[in-house]
Amino acid sequence: MRKSAPVLILVLVLALVALALFWLPRGNDFDRSPLGNKGLELWLQAKGIPVVRSDPHVARASSEISLRIVPLSIRKGEAVAPQAGEETDDAGPANPAEEASRYALPTLIVLPKWRGSVSMDGVASKSKLVDLIDISDELEKIGYSDFGFARSKTDFEEAQTQLKSGQPIKIDLYQAQTFERSSLPSGCKEIAGTPLGALLLRCAQKPNVYLLSDPDLLNNHGLALADNASFAVSLVTLLRGAAEKRPVYLDTAGQPLDSEKPVDEGKSYERSASDLKRFFAYPLSVIWGTLIVVAAICFWRGAYRFGPPLREASANIELSKTAAIDATARLLRLSGNDGRMAGQFVLHLLADKAQLLFGSGAGNQAGIARLFQRLARQDKAAAQALHAAAEALIERGHVMTRADLHRNLDTFRKSLGSFDLGSR
Repeated sequence: MRKSAPVLILVLVLALVALALFWLPRGNDFDRSPLGNKGLELWLQAKGIPVVRSDPHVARASSEISLRIVPLSIRKGEAVAPQAGEETDDAGPANPAEEASRYALPTLIVLPKWRGSVSMDGVASKSKLVDLIDISDELEKIGYSDFGFARSKTDFEEAQTQLKSGQPIKIDLYQAQTFERSSLPSGCKEIAGTPLGALLLRCAQKPNVYLLSDPDLLNNHGLALADNASFAVSLVTLLRGAAEKRPVYLDTAGQPLDSEKPVDEGKSYERSASDLKRFFAYPLSVIWGTLIVVAAICFWRGAYRFGPPLREASANIELSKTAAIDATARLLRLSGNDGRMAGQFVLHLLADKAQLLFGSGAGNQAGIARLFQRLARQDKAAAQALHAAAEALIERGHVMTRADLHRNLDTFRKSLGSFDLGSR
């Protein structure tokens, strides 16, 4: 039982690790969560529009991309869960509106709507909507102010909207979020909207920047509703140009753009201590933790002796002799030779008694005969009965019936027990 304890502990540890792998939140799953944009990437690629993703270790040149899509997040609150591996410098993320003007790059800024908990539990409700005042604050940080917002009074808002004349698209939004038309600053033009308000804006002060009020038109949560996916493709095609071949840049890290791709990119990169942290991030951290626990268990078990120490060499001999007798007896029982086993048992028992009385060399026929002579001096009749039963079992035990075998064994046991053999 003691030897099985480490195995049970190891199984328990592995079971706990498996549960941790199943239940622990995984940051790299955000892209496939309701708030992620993996669906948009795959959908655009299926329609022949190439897409590249942001990477904190790769400098993206503005000349290489046709459209930049930036999902705006609320930094001070819980609005959108950060991407796995997202890194920003001490100065904070780059201002996508300023970079759009600097590089003349069409940029679609998608406003936040849901709190990050939606990406974890997959449940969207009114209580998980971002405060409108927080959205206004984020817009002010990139140079937009005085915008008012409207949200649908009903759960779902259905509408017909169009990005091109004569091509209406049916969209469906849960807790729809739009710009209030009455609050639009001068110079801001509505490109697409619903009866509730404007969905897509473009302001004259930053002509390369487009503001999308409701992220559900592009995220995994909303793409499957109505013709939202068709609206997303039409929107991207309109903003980048139908003849454009350069990829769409889906920027979820907020890293600054370069005017052109550095010539020595990938050569001058120096690794730092922060890069080493990636080897201890989830899920690698679980693997390292498991290895440490297993090593600790092995070290703990290795510090103890398995079983008590053997004091004498003779103990091994006696143990081997007992094991051999047990094995022989089992084979005889399985083969149906109970009588032969009984005969050997009687012979060995008499030899042991003879050695007990006359010494270690008396375990032979002469010693057994001497044993019967001594017993006859104590009780002749009992000695004769013992001798007859023993002789019958030794010589004819293998051919006796089960009843005769039990009767002779009973006689032998009672007769032998009536003598006081004492000790040498």
